[in-house]
Amino acid sequence: MTEISFSKYAAKGAYHWRECFGPVHRLNAFTLGRYHMVLSALRAHKLARNARVLDVGCGDGALSGLLATHLQARVEGVDVVPLSIDLARAEFAKRKLEGRFQVVDGYVYPFPDASFSAVVCSDVIEHVQKPADMLAEMWRVLAPGGVLVVTTPVRYTELPLDPMHVQEWFPSEFERLCTDVLGVPVELQLSHPVALAEIYASPTAILGRVARLIVNLACKAGRNPFVRQTGLRAFAAQTAVATKVL
Repeated sequence: MTEISFSKYAAKGAYHWRECFGPVHRLNAFTLGRYHMVLSALRAHKLARNARVLDVGCGDGALSGLLATHLQARVEGVDVVPLSIDLARAEFAKRKLEGRFQVVDGYVYPFPDASFSAVVCSDVIEHVQKPADMLAEMWRVLAPGGVLVVTTPVRYTELPLDPMHVQEWFPSEFERLCTDVLGVPVELQLSHPVALAEIYASPTAILGRVARLIVNLACKAGRNPFVRQTGLRAFAAQTAVATKVL
């Protein structure tokens, strides 16, 4: 089966950097909330300063940038899209950040076993035809005692709304997939309330703009409403966290 080509970088450039580091009117609190779930999981794992972290499907490198600036991680990124690697290198150079990025072809990464203290993969696994192979390869390069963090949308429509998604999973399905492949218990965290996500992405000009401005202001103040919450029932994003046994 043929992978679905990710074409957004050709059309929009390094747009994740604008969504994460730009002024308030250019932020995307939804994207930031997803990345903050990754950072939170790594902090909870007590990731050491200068730990070697692999960002799988790094895209333009915005998540890698957050890992480097907020966690002082030694970041390496891989992606199948050459343009995304060019963008990641350019953005890191512009900000004088340290990071290594390279193109990979398929599901085999050019690293020895147990190379990284953490491996992260944010909203990439839903784009691939062989998610189990991807999970297995990320697990291979993770060192014992290290943590794997994978985010993906929660399935709540019959077919994915994004035409670039090969498949999506209900939380119980995704937890089972990860557990079956990794062979260890997986903690699944839900975030991004569906109702808020729908309002934030509203095509109605006034509603969408007002909602985005309010949420982005809250995000700038350090209170992103898309980060995991209690007391709600329907969520749009899920984060799987697994620790490799020593």
